[in-house]
Amino acid sequence: MSAVGSKVFRVDGFRNPVLTEERRAALEAAEAGPLDMSVENVLAQARARTGLDDFGPMGFVERLGLLLAEVEADGNLWKSAKLVFVGFCVKAAANRLKNHDYLLRNPGIAGVVIDRPIFIVGLPRSGTTHLENLIAADRRLRYLPVYLGSEAVPAPGEQPGLDGVDPRWVRADAHWQRMKGSEIMAAMHEHSPDHACGENELQMPDFSTYQWEWMAEVPGWRDYYFAHDQAPHYAYGRRMLQAIAYQFPSERRWILKGNQHSEQLPALLATYPDAIIVQTHRDPVAILQSVLTMRGLSVLANQKTPDIAAHVAYWVERIERMLQAYMRDADMVPVAQRVDLMFQDIMADDVGSAQKVLEAAGLRSSDENVADMRDYMARHPRGKDGRVVYDLAGDFNLDKDALREKFRFYTDHFPVRKEV
Repeated sequence: MSAVGSKVFRVDGFRNPVLTEERRAALEAAEAGPLDMSVENVLAQARARTGLDDFGPMGFVERLGLLLAEVEADGNLWKSAKLVFVGFCVKAAANRLKNHDYLLRNPGIAGVVIDRPIFIVGLPRSGTTHLENLIAADRRLRYLPVYLGSEAVPAPGEQPGLDGVDPRWVRADAHWQRMKGSEIMAAMHEHSPDHACGENELQMPDFSTYQWEWMAEVPGWRDYYFAHDQAPHYAYGRRMLQAIAYQFPSERRWILKGNQHSEQLPALLATYPDAIIVQTHRDPVAILQSVLTMRGLSVLANQKTPDIAAHVAYWVERIERMLQAYMRDADMVPVAQRVDLMFQDIMADDVGSAQKVLEAAGLRSSDENVADMRDYMARHPRGKDGRVVYDLAGDFNLDKDALREKFRFYTDHFPVRKEV
């Protein structure tokens, strides 16, 4: 990676991926270490971490096993990356234990009402996170912060420290500080503890969300995910949202978002039938170049011989499939519950776009809530952590005109502005 001027980043490694001798030596040394990617090991570590042993319904074990087996079988993946993936699975399994224990001890959670939530729905890298955080600045609403998306419930007996800070917040902040060690990641996607996050995170302990595709190359698991109804897993996520609301009672409505929803509108509507659905639309070529760069950083870091061609092929097909599902199901959303926003309009007037969403949700615009949003913008100016320079042709050997033709089924329908 190189920085051009002040906080302008460009990833150089996609064209000719080369590891430094020091980095390669460290990775090769780690290859001699032990590796246990069994389901039994993950569950045992989760039990040891939490002191709990009841996972609730065990159907998730099949999904966990598929993920672990596919990553373990990848001969092009450094063992250190496989160990990190095991860590992701252990955390999700530990969260599942805590979630189940908390639900059993607090049966009143089932009665918590999630009233007319507002969902920002759009593809990854389409402005959904910015729009969600901007709308979440309105004091009449509540949102899912990163630290609760990461751990929906506390560990048994866990209490805030003497400073009053939730230990979950402390752990999320430590993770964010590690993430910020990569300046380009901080520039591409803020993940600080109080930042709004996607509620698909709440499905991680059920081991069925497209989020796992961002953590490893798992096309076999993806096909399993496609072949199964996601409504039960959405119901799991909703129950955990109720658990969070139970911990922090409020009459405020929820503002939420999820990129996965763009291909799961039937499951979303079945789970939240009274939701306001805000559909964001952006130039698919611009989406793709950002996705390829962001997810590609993991390919460069984790693969012994970075297979950039396979990475590109996967995400070109994946974005096309998400858009096809978006087009197929968009009209399922009742007209009175749907708002369509073009990315270029959000960028031209983000506060005004946010007001349109609020008005569609029955929340009148006021000087007070506009001030809330302008204050958020003042504290989070665009590009505050830098910006990334992209090169579709040079980095990924892609012809943007051919891509435009591929995505015409979408761009002929929605008037998105060409950005690339």
